[in-house]
Amino acid sequence: MKKLVLTLAIVFAGIMSANAQVWIGGAAGFGIQDDRTEVMVAPEIGYNINSQWTIASGLKYQFTQIDDAILGKTTVNRFIVSPYVRYVGGTIGHKFSLFLDLVGDIDVLSPQMWEAGLKPGIAWQATDKFTAAFRFGFLGYDHFFERGKGIFMDCGLETGSIGIYYNF
Repeated sequence: MKKLVLTLAIVFAGIMSANAQVWIGGAAGFGIQDDRTEVMVAPEIGYNINSQWTIASGLKYQFTQIDDAILGKTTVNRFIVSPYVRYVGGTIGHKFSLFLDLVGDIDVLSPQMWEAGLKPGIAWQATDKFTAAFRFGFLGYDHFFERGKGIFMDCGLETGSIGIYYNF
């Protein structure tokens, strides 16, 4: 165990010493409706291999409380590990880039719930240090994660997410 912790510390120190290739950030959100309350926090860390390829991972916590007239109050807590590989396919001017993420989301508390697929998006580099990224849609396999079990193409607005990132 000590060797694993030491190895991870050395790898993390090496990544942090690579200037302008490491970024941190993530997304947060909440929603309140008549019978539903949701809170989500999703920090991420990533490493830019070059101008086209990025590897990253996030850890998302999602709290959902549903107040149903028949079932009563139901509370769901989810911890989701979200590793992904990003390919930047092109740019629009100097500030915008189009990307495609190959994602694999796994629910830590319920490992039988997972998904793997593609999520396209667009990123806006506001400054040298700050970037905003908008993901929308999903094409891939869902195993009881959000949509059921099977191959899905989902382009609804509820699949979108916005993240803010700081580049070191």
